[in-house]
Amino acid sequence: VNLNIYPNPTRGIFNISFVADEIDNFEITIIDAFGKIVSHEDRQNFVGEYTKKVNLSNAPRGIYMVQIRTKEAFVSKRIVLQ
Repeated sequence: VNLNIYPNPTRGIFNISFVADEIDNFEITIIDAFGKIVSHEDRQNFVGEYTKKVNLSNAPRGIYMVQIRTKEAFVSKRIVLQ
């Protein structure tokens, strides 16, 4: 899974995007530095380009993890909220 997160670092609003070449189920989770889930989304039978705008403007500054889990893959990337 080729996961793009931009802009990074961010002041609160950022985009998550990736392309699913085959039909798959996936879940996207955003976790704060304490392991608390900030955002979670499940998608079934998805194929194509996925883009999501996330707004963490009201969240505390710090490092967050964006995780994507599919049937075959798990990708985790850091995003810095300034």
